[in-house]
Amino acid sequence: MNWTARDMDLYLQQSEYIDTAVVPLVGLGSEGPGMKQSASETEFLMNLTAFLEHQFKGRLMLLPPFTYLDKSDKARLASEWEASIADMPFKHVFYLTTDQTWSAEGIIGDAIWIPSIPLEHMDKKLKQSVLEDQVRQIIPVLTARWTGN
Repeated sequence: MNWTARDMDLYLQQSEYIDTAVVPLVGLGSEGPGMKQSASETEFLMNLTAFLEHQFKGRLMLLPPFTYLDKSDKARLASEWEASIADMPFKHVFYLTTDQTWSAEGIIGDAIWIPSIPLEHMDKKLKQSVLEDQVRQIIPVLTARWTGN
């Protein structure tokens, strides 16, 4: 489910089945080449999370992305975000990111780092294949958590 009015109506009717929130963490590069790389990573991450949401529709809610600047205090932001999301009725919250520092430094709980793959020059069929491969790598992480492992 997506964070839309239409899906929210469905969520409110079936909330007991939707126990997982997925939050994309999107970094904004602030200058020149960093902006291009940031845009490419964002494109990849948003396509990937949309594909993941489609695969698990009825089990998870895709929240709007948390966007931050490269120079942001990630520890402070993580603390604020986790406190806000803790009030939401989700048993599991996963953060997907192309920025390895979130998971490597343990800044935020359940951060799943996915290396970004530039999609801009791929045809639709290849893009679909790449996203499927990436989702196949994420599924074991989700299912392990869902089963308590």
